[in-house]
Amino acid sequence: MLHTVQKNREAYLPLLLLADPSEEMVRRYLPEGELYSWLTSEGETVGVLHLTSTEATVCEIRNIAVRDQYQGQGHGRSLLESILKLLRERGVEKVIVRTGNSSIGSLAFYQKFGFRIMEIDHDYFNREYQTPIFENGIRCQDQLLLARSL
Repeated sequence: MLHTVQKNREAYLPLLLLADPSEEMVRRYLPEGELYSWLTSEGETVGVLHLTSTEATVCEIRNIAVRDQYQGQGHGRSLLESILKLLRERGVEKVIVRTGNSSIGSLAFYQKFGFRIMEIDHDYFNREYQTPIFENGIRCQDQLLLARSL
């Protein structure tokens, strides 16, 4: 079940850090935009999604994360499907998301939803992150911007 987070965004920081290892970066965007949590029927937070509007008809997913013990069970898919439906109902025409070149699982996840790679910001993670990031045995260096129409 999708829930809008109105207060105490800081409480979701550990979950947001699953998708972005830089607390400094997460704290930059956490106060802005919209924060949603995905809850079990018992009210436990399974995942979280942070969203900002970049233009009147364009939104950006800044962060999406699912707790480790709930991954691979369809919760991320359900969360993203709910957000895309909500945005479509609001009249949003395009959704963008940014991820790293080494985020193989994330790239596959977004492409299954029709997102396509539109831009590459070479050396983004080398410039913006002080500590190197490695995923899947690959150094994360380039930021990929993916987009899809609604």
